[in-house]
Amino acid sequence: MNAVDRKLKIHTKNGSYSEGAANRSILTVTWDSNNTKTAVAIGINPSKANDNRSDKTLTTLGRFLAANGYKELKMFNIFESYSTDQSGINYKTATDFVTYKSEFENADAIFIVWGVAKSYKSEKEKIIEILKEYGDKIYCLKKDNRYPLHPSRMSYECEISKYSFD
Repeated sequence: MNAVDRKLKIHTKNGSYSEGAANRSILTVTWDSNNTKTAVAIGINPSKANDNRSDKTLTTLGRFLAANGYKELKMFNIFESYSTDQSGINYKTATDFVTYKSEFENADAIFIVWGVAKSYKSEKEKIIEILKEYGDKIYCLKKDNRYPLHPSRMSYECEISKYSFD
């Protein structure tokens, strides 16, 4: 891994929104780079980022991925509803990941970044079933044997690790 550029400008674009922008299904995150790899990441729910601004989660993850050879990230979430606190999630907005299989096929890597909490077990199990066919390119962020880390809880010293389906 190269050193993380903590000043790297992160750009967001091509978001897909519904319910008057209360929900976001996908957001493309880019940065200036000569890197070639692309990534998909799956979190719990969108916080603040949209086509006009990034947020702490996407900025941290983007800078970390840039240092690891990536040029672009497409962000998905278990739930599409915006909320800065999980108590505000609209659970009726679960993402239909089957509709995004082409994104998984085209990505060089798929990162599970929903954090170490055991919440949303049934939703995570459904997603894992869909992702199993891409098992060779499923990763997570790991530090001190804790994984999958959420980008807002990681340090730039964490490592990329194969995701364990156990």
